[in-house]
Amino acid sequence: MEQEKQLRPPYATSGVADKVLDLFVRMSPKKIDIKFIVENNIATPSNAFRAIDLLRWLGIIDKTGNVKEDLAKKLRLVGDEKNQFLADLIKSSYRELIERVDLSKAKKDDVINFFVHNYNTGNSQAIYSAALFLHLCHKFKIPVSDDLKKKTHTSGVETKKRDKRISDKLRDKISKSEDKFENRSRGSNKYKVSISGENANYDFLINSLSDMEDMETIFAIIKKKLS
Repeated sequence: MEQEKQLRPPYATSGVADKVLDLFVRMSPKKIDIKFIVENNIATPSNAFRAIDLLRWLGIIDKTGNVKEDLAKKLRLVGDEKNQFLADLIKSSYRELIERVDLSKAKKDDVINFFVHNYNTGNSQAIYSAALFLHLCHKFKIPVSDDLKKKTHTSGVETKKRDKRISDKLRDKISKSEDKFENRSRGSNKYKVSISGENANYDFLINSLSDMEDMETIFAIIKKKLS
């Protein structure tokens, strides 16, 4: 599906992406906007636009939010047929990236740099965009290099338990230190969270505890910062 030139590469978290692509199984919306995304608990108000960007990028909705019924019908499928449809949709929507970057040999930096060079995105946004793209590749079995598999996603029971332990620790740290959160500007609801280690100290912004759910993206940002 040919991209609209004005579209920006989506950078929703993997959790938001999974929710928004699964919603058509349980409902048949005619139009999807920020209000719909928030009311259906797909994303927080501050992150709802990311879900919209993903749907527009994949061509599931038009620029005014109207759902394309022919695609929505296929998203109501289940099993291998639905997964193959989504794999084809992703390949089409990310066609330029797939044509320019050899995913069978690429490293994660190659994907990040593609977004920086071709869409003039900032470094952090490019990391998010790469993480989303590679999550979709993993979920819908689009072949990528071993390096991308290793550095992009995590899987397995033990890994999920590890991420939950880390998430719980960070949530606990946030809860205990909430009075020390630092607003970047008057009236802002963004909070600065600090992660300190033996050889590094890194700050990042969150809107709420729900933003801590996608640990993969946070790890990607920290890893890029420290590399």
